[in-house]
Amino acid sequence: MRTSLGVAGTLLPFAILFAAFLIFKMDALRASLSAWIVEFILVLAFYRMPLLKILEASAWGNLTMWTGFMVLYTGQLFGQAYRSTGLLEILLESIRSMLPSRDIEGRSVALVTLVAGFIGAFNGFATYPVTIPGLVDIGFDGVQATTSYLVYFSWTLPFNSLFIAPNISNAASHVPVVDIVRVAGLLTIPLVFLSLLGFLKILGFRFFAWKSQVLFWTTGLANVAAILLFTLVWPAYYILMMIGGAAISLAGIFVYGRIAKRRDARESPGTAPAPPSYSAMGLFKAYAPLLLGVVIVIVTRSRGVSEWLDHFQFTVAAWGYSRISINLFTTAGFYIFVTAAVCYLFTNKKAHAGKDFVVASKRSWRSLATLCVGSATVYLMVDSGQIAQLGRILVSGGTFVYASLYPLVAFLGGMAFGQGLPGDFLFSRMQVSIAPTLGIPLMVLVGIITVVTMGPPNALKPTQIAFTSSLANVKGKDGEIFRICLPWVILQLAATAILSVILVYWWK
Repeated sequence: MRTSLGVAGTLLPFAILFAAFLIFKMDALRASLSAWIVEFILVLAFYRMPLLKILEASAWGNLTMWTGFMVLYTGQLFGQAYRSTGLLEILLESIRSMLPSRDIEGRSVALVTLVAGFIGAFNGFATYPVTIPGLVDIGFDGVQATTSYLVYFSWTLPFNSLFIAPNISNAASHVPVVDIVRVAGLLTIPLVFLSLLGFLKILGFRFFAWKSQVLFWTTGLANVAAILLFTLVWPAYYILMMIGGAAISLAGIFVYGRIAKRRDARESPGTAPAPPSYSAMGLFKAYAPLLLGVVIVIVTRSRGVSEWLDHFQFTVAAWGYSRISINLFTTAGFYIFVTAAVCYLFTNKKAHAGKDFVVASKRSWRSLATLCVGSATVYLMVDSGQIAQLGRILVSGGTFVYASLYPLVAFLGGMAFGQGLPGDFLFSRMQVSIAPTLGIPLMVLVGIITVVTMGPPNALKPTQIAFTSSLANVKGKDGEIFRICLPWVILQLAATAILSVILVYWWK
C-alpha cells in the first residue's frame, strides 16, 4: 500500500503539470509553479522532509543548473542583437537566394535544417532566436513558427551544443561518450523523419506534394547519413555529426533550388529572378558573428587554451551536497554572449546595445523563472528518494517491463526537469546499478536515456515553451502551443519506446 502511494506521489507532479496545460490552460510559469507547490506539500507531509531541507534542496537545484540559466539569458541577448542589427534579414536573404521567391516550403525547410545543423552543433539555444523569428518573417504566425520548430528541433537535442547531453550521461555513468552516441544515433533515426514530418504538417504543407517530398527526403536522408557516418562508421568523429548533416543538406537544397528555379521559370516565363539584395561583404557580415562563435568554441577546446581557462574554475558547496565546478569562460552561455556582442561590430543598420540589453532582459524573465521553479522541483524529487523508488519498482517487473516503461518515466523527467539535462544525469546514474541486475549492457540503457530525456519531450518542456513563445512575441498561447505539439511528441515517444525494447534485446 505504501509503495503504491509512493508511486502515485512520484507521478503526481507530472500529472499536475499536464493538467495545468491541458485543462486549466495555464502558461509555462504558472504550470511549473503548480507542480512545485504540489511537490512541496508532498515531501513535507508524506516524506516528512523538514521545511529547511526543502528550501535547501530547492536552492541547490537552481545552483546546479547555473549553465542553463546562462544559456537561456544569453540566448535572448543574441536573438535581440541579431535581429536589431539587421543581420537576421541578411541570413534569411542568403537562404532565399538559393530558392524561388514563391517557394515557401523550400525556404522554411532550408532555414531550420541549415541553422539547426550549423549553429545547433555548437549551441542549440542559439538557433531559436534565428529560426523562430525567421519563420515569422517568411509569413507564418507566431504559434505556427514556435510549435513547428519545437517539434523539428527535438531530434537534435541529444547531440547539439557540442554533445553536451552524452557528456552529462558520461559524467553520471562513466560510459564512454563514443559508446553512448552509437546507441543514441540508432535510436534517433526515426525521430529525424517524424520531426521533419511534424514540421511540414504544422506549417500546413501538403506532404505528398512534389516539393514537400523532395525536401523531406533530401534533408531527412542527409541527416540520417550523417548519423550513420559519425556514430557508427567513424564514431571517434561524432562531434562532426550535425555539421555533416547540415553540409549534406545544403548541397541537396542547392540542387533542389536550381531545379525549382527552372521549373518556376517555365511556369511563369515572364518572371525574372530578383537580383541579390546584398553584396558578398553584406553576406559576410551576417555569418561573421556565427563563424567567430564557432572559432571561439574550437579554440577554447584546444589543449593549451583549455588548460589556461581551467585556472578560472572555482567550486561551490553547501548543505552537505557534492561540490559543483563553475567556470564562466567555458560555459556555452559565454560563447553566446560573445557572439551577441560581436553582432554590433558587423551591424547592417543602426542598433543600440544598451536598449537591446534591456529589451532582452525583460523578455527573458519568464523563461528564467520557469527554469528556477522546475529545477527546484527536480531536487525535491531527488532528495526525497521518489525517483529511486520508482526505478526499483520497474526493475522488479523484469527486462521487458523495464525496457517498455522506463522510457516513459525518463520522458516525464526530461519534460519536467529544466532543459532535460538534470533528468539525463539522474536517470543515467540510476542505470549503473540496474544494468547488471537485468543483464543489459550499461551503454544501451544510458544511450536510451540520453535520447528519451532530451529529444521527444523538447516541445512540451515548460521552459522551452516560455522561451520560444517570447521569441515570436506570442502571449497567452502556452497552452495552445502545448496542445499542438502533444500529438507529435506522443508519436516520437511511441517510436522511441518500441525501438528501445528492440535495442535492449538485440544487444542483450
